[in-house]
Amino acid sequence: MTKEKITQEFAQVEFDRFIEMMDIDIDPDDMNEEDKASLETQKKKLIKAMVKGSLYINDNGEPVYTTQRDKEPKVITFHESDGGALMAMDKRARNADVGKMFASLGEITKTSSATFVKMKQSDLKICMAIGALFLG
Repeated sequence: MTKEKITQEFAQVEFDRFIEMMDIDIDPDDMNEEDKASLETQKKKLIKAMVKGSLYINDNGEPVYTTQRDKEPKVITFHESDGGALMAMDKRARNADVGKMFASLGEITKTSSATFVKMKQSDLKICMAIGALFLG
């Protein structure tokens, strides 16, 4: 069993700080039930990663994730989203939803979509949860 790096309560505080500093709208009054359930799923994934110590929120409110399944872990910073993240999706085919997500994640992290193509699923689910919040 992995020892907690931070408490669940502190992880919640950090999650809230991330949401506030990145101005992400998670007002439940503006969401349908499906959106609320999705938000809760993403939030749980991120809080769990923070408790494990693979994810933290830096001084700028940006999530910083360290991959867990690479032979040499990569540190990936998710910078505040801008129009470029949305435009990156336009470069993909109409039904290429995963490609669009990876292109946006590449833009947000100042890496490339290849970073996420090569990523193991357990790391990818954390990165995609962060991306869903930025793009949601």
